[in-house]
Amino acid sequence: MLMPPIRLPILPQIGTPLHAALRSCAGPLGLVFAYSCSYNLLLFAPSIYLLQIYDRVLSSRSGDTLLLLTLIVAITVVVGGVFDALRRAVLGRLGAWLDDRLRPCVLSAGLESALRSDWTQASGAYRDLTVLRQFVESGACTMLFDALWAPLFLLVLFLIHPLLGVVGACCVAFLFALTVAGELVTEDVLLRSGAALSRSCGRLQTAASNIHMIRAMGMLDNAARMIHRDAQHARREHDVALRRGEIVSLAAKPVRALSQVLIMGAAAWLVLDHGKSPAIIFAATLMFSRALAPVESAVAGWKSLVTAVSACQRLGALLAAFPVARQQSAEVSPLQAQSGLVVDNVGVRLAGTNHLLLNGVSFSLMPGECLGIIGPSGSGKSLLGQVIAGLSMPTHGRVVLDNTDVSLLREGRNGDRLGYLPQDINLLGDTINDIIARLEDADRRKVIEAAKLAGIHGAIMRLPLGYDTVVQSEATFSRGYRQRLGLARAFFGSPRLIVLDEPNASLDYGGERMLLDAIARMKLAGVILVVVTHRMGLLAATDKIAIMEDGAVAAFGDSEDIFDQHLSRPQVTSQIAP
Repeated sequence: MLMPPIRLPILPQIGTPLHAALRSCAGPLGLVFAYSCSYNLLLFAPSIYLLQIYDRVLSSRSGDTLLLLTLIVAITVVVGGVFDALRRAVLGRLGAWLDDRLRPCVLSAGLESALRSDWTQASGAYRDLTVLRQFVESGACTMLFDALWAPLFLLVLFLIHPLLGVVGACCVAFLFALTVAGELVTEDVLLRSGAALSRSCGRLQTAASNIHMIRAMGMLDNAARMIHRDAQHARREHDVALRRGEIVSLAAKPVRALSQVLIMGAAAWLVLDHGKSPAIIFAATLMFSRALAPVESAVAGWKSLVTAVSACQRLGALLAAFPVARQQSAEVSPLQAQSGLVVDNVGVRLAGTNHLLLNGVSFSLMPGECLGIIGPSGSGKSLLGQVIAGLSMPTHGRVVLDNTDVSLLREGRNGDRLGYLPQDINLLGDTINDIIARLEDADRRKVIEAAKLAGIHGAIMRLPLGYDTVVQSEATFSRGYRQRLGLARAFFGSPRLIVLDEPNASLDYGGERMLLDAIARMKLAGVILVVVTHRMGLLAATDKIAIMEDGAVAAFGDSEDIFDQHLSRPQVTSQIAP
């Protein structure tokens, strides 16, 4: 049996949603334990039945006694089946409850992780929760409760006769040792295989998302060769692990059969030389089978157990690293709020290094003001926009909107206080209405108002189904159309702060005029706008300008002053707007 390596489970950190959820499982698990006790105790009935037949029925030749014993055992078997069904039903409902309880927290923490560019945790969080739920609901979980009874069945063998107990314990221990050996000989190979497979899948995903560029530049064959090389390496390592696991599995089968023979042989010897009842042959065989069953179940369910433990560890680490409790503090009382945006000594360090991508950025904006951020490529413009929008976490410093850290405004009811247009626009939603309304069940009038601000209402109404048009693929629309939809989504809901990253990159002259008008209307409504751009035309709508150089603000001030002092010389303009 091929099994992945197991790691000792680590209890989740106290205070995390996972820890609270697992503590709440104590009651249902206690009920499952009670059902398991009843179920396993009733498993003694067939052995007792055999002993009674040999000791009472055959000696008395009483048909009434046989009928009564058979009826009693039949009832116990049925009741045992009921207890087994009850514990599986409880586990099924417990798995569904865990999923409902943790999924919102896992989603929030996963998306928070994605903001830190940890896409591995973000993409795997949902999968780990599903693995945990499936393990709780499956029969593999009942294996853990049944395993607690293996020593009791061995104890019964010792009570029948010490020889039977010693033989049974040795056989069970040897089979368990084979299970551990199977894990040890496949551990390193499976780790290498999994790493190679993950690398291959990651490269395949990257290639699929850049397929047009890869095909246009003639890189398709080389990319396929690289992906195939990693897949082949993963397959070779997996084959090695499979062969090693098969050796252990093949060795376990004759050992299991030989164990049954040894138990029956030892019981028969006791009957011949010690005058024991012949019934102990069958009773000992049944008891040994019950003691051996958890070990066999462990072999069969080892993979699901290991996977569930690993998933629980990853979920615990994720929820501990990105606590969702702080979402509750994001609810801000209007009486406590102070108007304006403050960027206070913000710095962002490149992960794993001391290199600062942003360094000491500070400024403030009042409601109704528009800031234009310009600078050469690689100066940190887009990163500063992401930090202002709360999408990238600063290493030091903070960004405050209306007396509240912007990172706390992304969740819950405060999410509509922010609007953001990234450079790479993804249309998330089934219909155009969903895309603009940010997946909310919003008033259609608000959606239309945002679309009119973005200058796309007329184009939407020319579609056969208008705002109810189903978006099958982002490729359905041109880049300019997607950019206007992104602008409408950013404008939706009357946000207090809007950050636009290259909002006119795909707009024509008419679209740029529309954008300038929209910015002017948002300013009149008291909205704070931050526009990252390399086109000088949009600066006409700004009240203040920040010039970025090497991750720092080289100049900041009123737009007229910045134009006069820094942007009036053609050579400077050519450096800032390449």
